[in-house]
Amino acid sequence: MQKAIGALQDQVAQKSSIALQAGLDPNGGHPGQVLVKLLDKVTKQVFFQYYAPPEQVVKSAQSNAGAALPPGSVVSSKA
Repeated sequence: MQKAIGALQDQVAQKSSIALQAGLDPNGGHPGQVLVKLLDKVTKQVFFQYYAPPEQVVKSAQSNAGAALPPGSVVSSKA
């Protein structure tokens, strides 16, 4: 999972002022899901926050390896 998250972070970081943060739900309210956040690199303001199934995160990272991340690819399935 960490490898997939790192790949997604690298893809989002390419020529962008937006950063992607992802990890397990810190509050435990969404067990087994990944909390995905898009935020401004400078101000750290969160623009978007979503819980996604880990399979979707891994699938997005693998299918877009080495390319810019298409909009909506991480959150294209319901959590």
